[in-house]
Amino acid sequence: QGYRRVWAGLQGLKLAFYRGPQEHEPLELLDLGELVTAQAEGGALVLRLRGQEVTMKTESWEAQEMWRGFILTMAKMKMPRDLALLPGHNFQLLQALREERERRDRAVSPVTSVVPSCFFQVTRAEAERLLEQSAGRGNLLLRPGGHGRGVSVTTRQERGGTALLRHYRVRREAQGYVIDVETPHRCSSLAEVAQFFVRSSEGSLQPLEPE
Repeated sequence: QGYRRVWAGLQGLKLAFYRGPQEHEPLELLDLGELVTAQAEGGALVLRLRGQEVTMKTESWEAQEMWRGFILTMAKMKMPRDLALLPGHNFQLLQALREERERRDRAVSPVTSVVPSCFFQVTRAEAERLLEQSAGRGNLLLRPGGHGRGVSVTTRQERGGTALLRHYRVRREAQGYVIDVETPHRCSSLAEVAQFFVRSSEGSLQPLEPE
């Protein structure tokens, strides 16, 4: 009770659920970059992500253990040590892990090196002045982080006639960037960092475009 029959597919850090085996548009996408744990509980596989919990049931215990293995391997980029799988299944996981590492190595380098047009070589104070002077052209920009570390995001919004300025840190990691918000969010590029704030603000924040 409470379950619905779906088909699932795993591509890197995206776990997609489909209405049928021939469907191309997923019903739902889970970002495994937000995964905290994946555990077998009460005959089901429970995925706990930041702010979300999903329970999956499979046709057999072996299939459930395979899904747990693939999900944890893709999320952590290493095989869990507590898997109860046959040697052939372990080989499949190792093969998938190697292919995913190669895919990420190919994808990350060119993507993360692209600097979006809303990135400005300015200090924190200069960013605040620039957004104030550029009202109407955008209210969000990316800039170098303090002390030359990482990247920072500066936003400016008007609330009741008062300017509300905020600054966010963005950490560079091997597979992209992590935005330092209440629930840390991973992005593969700086353009995705900017779009995260656009989506989170429901469009009230927009990247500042150069003149």
